[in-house]
Amino acid sequence: MIIDVIGISILSIFLLFIISKKNKIISDYYLMLIIILFSGILGSDIWMKNGLSLMSFLAHLFFNTFTFPCLILYGLLLISENGKVKKRWFWVYGYGTVFFIFIVLDTMFFNEYNADKSISNLLESPSMVYLFLYNGHYAFVIGVLLWFLKKINNYRKRIKNYYSSIEFIHLNWFRYFVYTFLVINVLSFFLFLSFNLGIITNINTPFNIVYALVVLSLFYLCYNGIRHYSNINIKEFQDSLQLRNNGNAIESGFEKYKSSSLTDNEMNSLFEEIKNLFDFEEIYLEPQLKIDEIAKQLEVTTHKISQTINSKASKPFYDYVNAYRVNHFKQLLSNPENRKFTILALGIESGFNSKASLNRIFKQTTGMGPKEYQKKYSKN
Repeated sequence: MIIDVIGISILSIFLLFIISKKNKIISDYYLMLIIILFSGILGSDIWMKNGLSLMSFLAHLFFNTFTFPCLILYGLLLISENGKVKKRWFWVYGYGTVFFIFIVLDTMFFNEYNADKSISNLLESPSMVYLFLYNGHYAFVIGVLLWFLKKINNYRKRIKNYYSSIEFIHLNWFRYFVYTFLVINVLSFFLFLSFNLGIITNINTPFNIVYALVVLSLFYLCYNGIRHYSNINIKEFQDSLQLRNNGNAIESGFEKYKSSSLTDNEMNSLFEEIKNLFDFEEIYLEPQLKIDEIAKQLEVTTHKISQTINSKASKPFYDYVNAYRVNHFKQLLSNPENRKFTILALGIESGFNSKASLNRIFKQTTGMGPKEYQKKYSKN
């Protein structure tokens, strides 16, 4: 119960922080809804511990059932092209709604569960229908999470076609949360299945394990949703991506486009112009370089720039730009005169906008860290 009280207090602080934010967008309101629903889980848990009843049981079931689809809608809003809710997304509420309606009808109309003992019997000796729907709900959640992971991975590929710096919009924190939530649900499925089969005899054992993991993961979500989610960057991305995707459908991978008016000769010519901007004007030194800026300079669409780089360089815009930054940074590191400058200062000079992105991209490209490279290749 102490964990529940502490959790509600922390979530209240998160909620007040979001309420105080200016220029809120739809995803902010969904994060607020998730915090309220999760607070409801903790509050109803306190209610049940003070005395198990039909109403406390149904309240706890309601908050547990509908927190998950709200999480998925929140994630879909973060990766959507315009930040608006789409009607076709609401299928994620389907299974949970059917399950909850069945339990309400079963407990309030089909059977007598008014006494605490009866509710305990329902939890400890559930009917076959209840077991089927309950375990089926785990299968549904796991399937939806796998589906969403594919969506967020496609999102990450998409933004690399238009941005050279994605630290504020890559949503790694949410992807990590989804992976954690997936592991929790797989574990939950096997724990409760083991209880149903008699392998685990105490229902509190699987419940406490799963509950602790869910509490920690949702605290992580709320904290990072506030700390890392930048309204300005996400909104800017959604607006610009919506314009770029009007009539331009990009296939998975980065070598084929469904529609294009560019011939191979035109792409070769355009690629030479792009290379000139990078080789001679060193446009990659701009930390927040976006494909829009190149498109404006060359007076072509962002789609044509993206297609040309993907086709001729065999890599997305993000990797193309950062390859130039890494090469520039390597030249600075190998010059002994630059030893008086910090690694970060040289990285910023090369177009990187943070120490984390500098170290990560440089090590992915060279297989070693900046300091190790400097010691190995510095000119005498």
